[in-house]
Amino acid sequence: MAYLLLVLLNIILAFSLFSWKRQICEITRQIDEDRKLRISLSNKYIEKLAGTLNEKNYLEQVTKIQIIQEKEQLKQYIANISHDIRTPLTSIQGYLVLLKGCESKEEQEHYISIIQAKADYLTELLQVFYDLSLIDREDYILEVEKLDINRIVTNCLIDKYNELKELGPIIKTENAPVWITGNTVACKRIIENLITNTIRYSNAYIEIVIDANGIFTVKNTTSELKNVDVNMLFQKFYTVDTSRSNGNTGLGLYIVKELLDKIEGGIKEVNYKNNILTISVYFKLYH
Repeated sequence: MAYLLLVLLNIILAFSLFSWKRQICEITRQIDEDRKLRISLSNKYIEKLAGTLNEKNYLEQVTKIQIIQEKEQLKQYIANISHDIRTPLTSIQGYLVLLKGCESKEEQEHYISIIQAKADYLTELLQVFYDLSLIDREDYILEVEKLDINRIVTNCLIDKYNELKELGPIIKTENAPVWITGNTVACKRIIENLITNTIRYSNAYIEIVIDANGIFTVKNTTSELKNVDVNMLFQKFYTVDTSRSNGNTGLGLYIVKELLDKIEGGIKEVNYKNNILTISVYFKLYH
């Protein structure tokens, strides 16, 4: 009887070893074929191993897809930057040719003023790309302090007076300081970019408001955003004008979002109703 039990145990053990070997061979084959692992042998250790390998394989696949997407995005970013820089340079070169050929002093001054404007735009463009290179760095940290955001808004409105006066905007500011925790340069760039975006796309109505809660809101009428997801406006290099012919790099609102994040502010509201685009951002109040 003992002998028969021993033989039976050996048979069971041999069968188990064979099953394990067959399962391991099947797992190896599925790994080689880059397939999701499926096991036929009911064993908690093999099931756990298969689960771990499946998770690892899934993460590798996700990483590969992300790398491919990032490479394509980088190609598009380079193409966009090249286009944005090449456009004013081409204009400058063209007007220089015209300048050399004209004899009228009045005409020369006209061409020089255009060249100067294009050069100024190119300088501003390079500053935007420089800002972008800083913002996208993970180790880029902004020093924060107590600031009056109401004063910063007022100063930015004064700087934009010539552009705003013909549009007759509705402007609402506070009669007292609105103290926030922020960075002077970053806050000025945030406000400037939002005002510039409002001026660029407005076709009639503009409203600019800063309230006592540190919420800055810009509104403007525009017909360009129909069938557009307005949340995409804050994506890097996104422009409604896909030809990029209006001089917009698609970086202004992206920089706003990134700078707000670095000073613990954020986007409060973005919506488009009745041809009016509303963008509200908030700053962290100083306590």
